[in-house]
Amino acid sequence: MRIKPKQQILLLGPKSYLVRAEGRFDCEYGSVQLDKLVGKAFGTKIKIDKYNFSIVQPTVTDFLFKLAKRAPQVILPKDAATILAVTGIGRDAVVVDAGTGSSFLSLFLANYVGKIYTYEKKKEFYKLASRNIKNSGLKNISIKLADISKGIKERNVDLITLDLEGPEKIIKLAEKALKAGGWLVVYCLHVEEVQAVCRELTKRSFTEPRIVENLQRNWQIHVGKRTWTRPKSVMLGHTGFLVFARKI
Repeated sequence: MRIKPKQQILLLGPKSYLVRAEGRFDCEYGSVQLDKLVGKAFGTKIKIDKYNFSIVQPTVTDFLFKLAKRAPQVILPKDAATILAVTGIGRDAVVVDAGTGSSFLSLFLANYVGKIYTYEKKKEFYKLASRNIKNSGLKNISIKLADISKGIKERNVDLITLDLEGPEKIIKLAEKALKAGGWLVVYCLHVEEVQAVCRELTKRSFTEPRIVENLQRNWQIHVGKRTWTRPKSVMLGHTGFLVFARKI
């Protein structure tokens, strides 16, 4: 595949940079004329000063971490990936995402599923998410400036995700919108919120909830005359709880 004018590309080297194939780009390693990359094949290697870089197609994760604008709270890939792994949803799935925020979860899931309908009631977040969705290039996300507590129009939904205040109040609506066997996933910041969600789930036609917390710790390795490995001092600890349940 060849690079098109103004297309997003990833310069992958000692560091990685998400840029568009236009104009000049300056970084700590030097500068490169990006418009001269138009027409070259992805995988082409270039030099910026004495440093080697490959031109590669960016993934949705590259976009999320390097270009997308954030609201204060986002669902990180460690939790978003767990949603995919536990629910097993695929490319034909229909998803409703409530509490769009910066649209990080919608953008992550949209790379794997068929269609996403995402609800955001705050105008400032709606505008932010709309820009992120447009800049991502993904075409299977429909964003609504709407309060999901007023109703969910979609039916026979494969997955509903809730990342908003008072999620237990939405469970009755989610039950109606989900197909039999469809998944409900609630992202909770606090144990008390988990308890409220689980109490409501027991009143509805759902399986026994499963609660997951992800703690992620990276390791560092030094290769030399003496090779050593140790866990990094700082880890990505608690971000939130994921509550999973399926409609019976």
